[in-house]
Amino acid sequence: MNYLEHLWNYSKLIMYRKFIFLIFFSIITSSVQSANFTLDTFKIEINSSFLGKEILLFGQKKENRDVIIIFEGEKQKAKLSTKIKNGLFWINDTQELSNIPVFFGIFTTPKKSLNEIFLISEIKIKHNLINNFSEELYRIRKALEAKGLYYEEELDEIEENLFYKKFEIPDNISEGDITIHLYEVLDEEIVSTIEKKLTIEKKGLTSNLEKLLTEQSFLYVFILIVFSIAFSLISNLIFRKK
Repeated sequence: MNYLEHLWNYSKLIMYRKFIFLIFFSIITSSVQSANFTLDTFKIEINSSFLGKEILLFGQKKENRDVIIIFEGEKQKAKLSTKIKNGLFWINDTQELSNIPVFFGIFTTPKKSLNEIFLISEIKIKHNLINNFSEELYRIRKALEAKGLYYEEELDEIEENLFYKKFEIPDNISEGDITIHLYEVLDEEIVSTIEKKLTIEKKGLTSNLEKLLTEQSFLYVFILIVFSIAFSLISNLIFRKK
């Protein structure tokens, strides 16, 4: 059996596993009266070979109710660069912003625009990328989207009460928890909510280097200088011998 056959068999195994997962979830939630959801994994480990991860979301709702699911990463400071015209020239204008989520995704069924979601007061108050339609936040959403860190999509429906969605967590995701909020909506009013977490955790050398860089930046710079001097001395000795 060659490499391609191994790869194909592995792909089929993954597809079968996800199919069984969907059936099992639909059976155990068949008697639930309010919306619910699950993921095929609630923990992603990042190492030096991490190239992103596909996530499968699956859930159930009542037939006459809408569902809004929001993935919101931990908030941090971020720099937003835009080009502005200064006389005859275009220059970069950089702003430092705070409380910007590292990941943000909105999945709805049926499809809802940001304007429609904005009308639900509880949601617009809780999520700062929705509660203000300023030009600044529009640029932030577009900047996150360009990096694969922002989604605004409709959930796929299997039946009137079952839904699913596949999407990608990119390789540039930051470590931390992504909080997942499910809102069940009836006549523009929230009737139930669920909150879960997707954990992003860095392992091995990737985690150690990042901690060294962020928590002990002076030591990190010192180590680089020492290695640089040592490499220079060794190079000089080698060339002298030659």
